[in-house]
Amino acid sequence: MYQDAPRAGFARRLSAIIYDVLILCAIIMLAAGVAMLFVQILVWTSLVSLQGYTDVAEYLNTSWRRWLHFGYYVIVILGFYSYFWCKAGQTLGMRAWRLLLVNAEGKPISFGQAIGRALLALGGLGNFWLWLRWGKGLALQDQLTNTQMVVISKEQSKALNLHKTAR
Repeated sequence: MYQDAPRAGFARRLSAIIYDVLILCAIIMLAAGVAMLFVQILVWTSLVSLQGYTDVAEYLNTSWRRWLHFGYYVIVILGFYSYFWCKAGQTLGMRAWRLLLVNAEGKPISFGQAIGRALLALGGLGNFWLWLRWGKGLALQDQLTNTQMVVISKEQSKALNLHKTAR
């Protein structure tokens, strides 16, 4: 059904990314609060000592914990994208710009494709591939994961956004 829809261009993708970054900022702030609360609970239960550290943030960003903390944020971001891409084929930014992510056959993408796509997008830089392969409408992450981002009509968007008919 969607495999014949027009593919999304760079400007529309960038607009959706900007929306999603704003949402991700809020999610990352919430995730940071959860991480700090977790460490604070460990301090209260005397499982962790903050002796030698000024606060919980310094404790989290010192030594090997820095990489664990960074990995936690990567997992949160990957979780955001993979959940929305697998559940509805759209993030909230994509929904605003009527973009839909499908596989080459026009069907929902798998969890593996979602994770691969998020990693291969390189924080949105993979979209610059659209300029290198002008006219194809496929970003780097699209080509490597056998997916495509298409523009859907207003009617398709309304039908897709209804809870009863959402994938």
